[in-house]
Amino acid sequence: MTTTIGGGTPSTSNPAYWDGEIPWIQSSNVLEDTLFDVDIPKAITQKGLEESAAQIVPENSIAVVTHVGVGKLIYLPFQYSTSQDFISLCGLKGDARYTCYALWKRLQEDLHIVQGSAIKGITKEDLLEKNLPMPSVEEQAQIGVLFSQLDSLITLHQRKRLSIRQRSPVWS
Repeated sequence: MTTTIGGGTPSTSNPAYWDGEIPWIQSSNVLEDTLFDVDIPKAITQKGLEESAAQIVPENSIAVVTHVGVGKLIYLPFQYSTSQDFISLCGLKGDARYTCYALWKRLQEDLHIVQGSAIKGITKEDLLEKNLPMPSVEEQAQIGVLFSQLDSLITLHQRKRLSIRQRSPVWS
C-alpha cells in the first residue's frame, strides 16, 4: 500500500530552521511537465524539522503539488521535506517512473475537465482515488523507459531548435 506524507514550512523568521542538510521543496521549485528534475535551493535543519509540521519523506517517492500549481509532480530518489502544498506518495509498489507518467497524465486530464474554473486544490482523498492503469511491473518498467527516452528526445530537439533560433537573424 502506498503511504502519504504531508508537508509543512518551518518559520522563515527563525534562522535556526534554515540552511541545513534536509532538502525542502516548495511548489515553485517544481516545473510544469518536468517529472524527474528539480532545483532545490532551500534546506531545513533538524531543529526546523522537529519544530514544524515538516516531515522527512523517504527516497523514491513522488511529491504531488496539491494547492498552488495543482497538477505538477516530481519524483525524488533521495529523502526530502516539502511545504504544505504537497502530498508525497511513498512506498510505491510499481515502477516509479511509470507511476509518475501515469499519475501526471491522469492529473492533466482532470485539470482539463474543469478548465475555466478556479482550481483551489486537490485533497489527499481525491488523489488516492485516482485510478491508474497498472500493467505488470515488467511492462511498467518498459513503458517508463520508453517515456523517459521520449522526454530526452523532445528536450534535445527543443534545445536544438532554440539554438537555431538564437543564431538565425530570421527569428530575431
